[in-house]
Amino acid sequence: MLGNFQRNSCLRMSVVQLWSTRKLNEILIKTKDIVQGLGFELLYADTDSVFLKKDRGALEDFEYVKEILSREADLPISMEHHYKFLMLLPLEADVKMEASKHYFGITHANGLIARGIEIRRHDAPNFIKEFQTELLYTLFDCKDSAEVLSIRYENALLLVTSTIDKIMTGEIQIKDLVVSKLLRQDLTKYRSLFPHVSAALQLTEAGKSLIRGDIIQYIYTDAHHSNPLCRVTALELVRQEALGYDKEKYREMLQEATKTVLGYFGFDRTVYGDTIILSITASATLSITGPFAASILFFS
Repeated sequence: MLGNFQRNSCLRMSVVQLWSTRKLNEILIKTKDIVQGLGFELLYADTDSVFLKKDRGALEDFEYVKEILSREADLPISMEHHYKFLMLLPLEADVKMEASKHYFGITHANGLIARGIEIRRHDAPNFIKEFQTELLYTLFDCKDSAEVLSIRYENALLLVTSTIDKIMTGEIQIKDLVVSKLLRQDLTKYRSLFPHVSAALQLTEAGKSLIRGDIIQYIYTDAHHSNPLCRVTALELVRQEALGYDKEKYREMLQEATKTVLGYFGFDRTVYGDTIILSITASATLSITGPFAASILFFS
């Protein structure tokens, strides 16, 4: 089941990763038998995660299954999150698979939990992280999935439009446009002029010494320039009054962050121009109607 918006609980179990793959498989098989015997549907499982669903379930049901699993596995388990909405995102390699490390959700305490998306990436500019956070709250800060599809969806659409307007009119602050990348090897060992490598070369030309492990910060100024060295400007060389950032490049980055959240509803960045093109597919409407689910995470 792809991209479920449901009420969820999340449990974390310790020391599992200290065991062999065979032992882990035995635990997962045993877990599967237990949870299905208790009336839960197994949505996803791997070596450290199990996602469950139970129609008309309650928080007490998840507390109960936690106690059963703790006793049967002889491991301590504690409740980590109780989700109001949770969306498991498909792996790009196979749209029929889902990844426990690629999801986002809103808890009943109104906390945002996310893994594997832009707001968790160290190289994403601040304005992208802030936008995506606001987009998630705009979409999911509501009572049920029906409200997501009606009121909240339209509000999310307006947010995307207004943020793109800010990009194209030059309202984004320079400090919020900065991209940060780690210099993973000495400059002389790079064979391609990646953006952060170009920025690093600019800095060395200006007299700064750089070594492997340094963080390179830069702004996109002309991402499609024929000369890679002219596509970005190192942050330390930016003169605020003279810099013109690449509006199209940052709009592309915003489109990608939007697709992460709204792609399941039909958002396609390849057809996204000055007008937002979003649609809700029939499969999305059908798959978000389930009432409850749980996410159980095992950890060391």
